[in-house]
Order: sequence, then C-alpha cells, then structure tokens
Amino acid sequence: MAVNNRPPGTSFGRQVAAEWPILAVLAGFGFGMTVILHNEVFQGAAVMGLSLLMGAGLRLFLPTRVAGTLAVRRRAVDVGMYTVVGLTLVVLGLLVQGIFSN
Repeated sequence: MAVNNRPPGTSFGRQVAAEWPILAVLAGFGFGMTVILHNEVFQGAAVMGLSLLMGAGLRLFLPTRVAGTLAVRRRAVDVGMYTVVGLTLVVLGLLVQGIFSN
C-alpha cells in the first residue's frame, strides 16, 4: 500500500511551487548546460556558476523554511559552498576562455 506523506489539504502543485528557490537555480543550471551543448563551453560554465551564486544569495537572504531544498546544512556552510563552486565555475568560464581562444 502506498503511503501519503503530504499533510492533509496540501496539493502536489503547492508543494512544487513552495520549492521555487531550487527550481530557479536548476533552471539556470539547465540553461548553462544547454549553452554548453551548443559548443559554448566556457560561457555555459559561467552561466552555471552565476546560477549557483544566485542560489547562494537566495540561501543567505531567505528564511530556512522558505529556502526549501536549498537548505541542506547550516546557512554558513551552504552559502560558502555555493559561493566557492559558483565562483570557480565563473572564473573557469570567463578567464580560461582567453587561454584557449585564438
């Protein structure tokens, strides 16, 4: 028998809409992957990095109950990790491009 873990009166659509911060980050990340698939690797990496930096900003300024799935660990750890990985991708995407372009 299937178990329904949703609270009574909460529709599936409302639960998905409540996860808008992670959906926004994933949409930006997906757009970056699309850019990479169009042979613009470094620009796509920069877009993905900016998406993670947006996630860091959302995690920093939104309360934990609103941040939803972005809140995995303590706020400082989440923001630090999103920022480090995001900045690394942006640097990789923008600065390394000059080395490999003619």
